Amino acid sequence: MWLIPTKKEIKKEFAKVKQSFKERDLQIQNLKEKVENNSLKIATLEGSYLILSQKSQVQSHPVSDSLRQSQGKYETKLLKHIKQNKKSLVMAEIVKLLGSCSVIEMFNKIVLERGLCSKASFYRYIDSLKSQKLYETKAKIETN
Repeated sequence: MWLIPTKKEIKKEFAKVKQSFKERDLQIQNLKEKVENNSLKIATLEGSYLILSQKSQVQSHPVSDSLRQSQGKYETKLLKHIKQNKKSLVMAEIVKLLGSCSVIEMFNKIVLERGLCSKASFYRYIDSLKSQKLYETKAKIETN
C-alpha cells in the first residue's frame, strides 16, 4: 500500500488547519481588545492619581522629614511610571473627550491648556484612534 493521502483526506486536514487558525485569530483579537481596554483603564487611573497627588502637594501639611522623603521617592517612581505610559494617558483623555468636543477643541484642552503632549504627538494619537476605528465609531454614534 502506498502512503499517499487522497484528495478528500487532504481537504479535511486543510479545513482543520483553517479552522484552528480562525480560532487562534479570534483569541488573539480578544486578547488585543482586553489589553487596549486595560491600558485605557490604567491610564485613567494614573491620570486621576496624578491630579490627586498634585492637589496633595498644594495642600502641604507639616510632615516629618523622613515621611516627606519616602513620599517623595514614591511620587518620583510613580511620576516616572506615568511618563513612560504617557501615550495611554493622553489616548484615554482623547477617548473621554471624543463625544463632547471636536478635534480642535480637544487639541486646545490637551495640548495647549494641560500640556500633556506635543501637537505632532496629539495628531499621531488621533490617527491611531482612527486606524483602530475608535474615533469613527464614536463619531457615528454621536450623529445618530
